[in-house]
Amino acid sequence: MQTQWETYKGLELIPDSAPEPKVNHFMHGLLLSHLWRSLINALAQEHFYEQRRDYFERCWAIDYADPYTIKHADQLKKLLTLMD
Repeated sequence: MQTQWETYKGLELIPDSAPEPKVNHFMHGLLLSHLWRSLINALAQEHFYEQRRDYFERCWAIDYADPYTIKHADQLKKLLTLMD
């Protein structure tokens, strides 16, 4: 079975004395590392903004106008909701 280099040499009529080009694995690793880091940063930022938005929505849902008329069970339910 021929390698890609041997097939390429045969198709392009490159002499057998030509050395096989070396792949720069460092650059591939660096590029892949940069892509992964960018993806992780984007996902972390999205998660951060989503958590902050959910927190603000929960805060706006709380009724601060009448805090003393709420029953204790309702207070516990709201506390558990905020902790979630």
